[in-house]
Amino acid sequence: MKVIEGTEHRTSECEIIDISIPGSVDLVVLARFTAATIGARAGFDLDEIDDLRLAVDELSISFGPLDASVCLRFEFVREGSNVTVRCTSEPMTGVADTADIRRDLDVIGWEQARELSEQLLRELVDAHGREVTNDRTVAWLRKQRRASTG
Repeated sequence: MKVIEGTEHRTSECEIIDISIPGSVDLVVLARFTAATIGARAGFDLDEIDDLRLAVDELSISFGPLDASVCLRFEFVREGSNVTVRCTSEPMTGVADTADIRRDLDVIGWEQARELSEQLLRELVDAHGREVTNDRTVAWLRKQRRASTG
């Protein structure tokens, strides 16, 4: 790795970080911290890092209310100056089923929150979406470092 004027160039490196957290809003900060770290390693400026951190929040929100019955699994991939984040909501092992509680939640309110999340993600990242992998919904985003303007 070359260091030029104190800046590390990592354009050809690839890093993958996986974390799983219990379904608690308080613990999403761990995913935000990971996003900030991998964004910094990709050479993002402070605004880009903040955008990435906020986008990770929106991925978490997109699954609806968090509770003890789920965990969120995040995969952070850095390839050069590109960062991809994938988030999957999975059932928490060893926890009683709370499906009845989740059915009673305000579905309309969460649909509105999901629409707002979509709008925010469009502004914060280069691409985002949802897909089904192994019978689980995966929300993802991709952000590329902006070219420096001098």
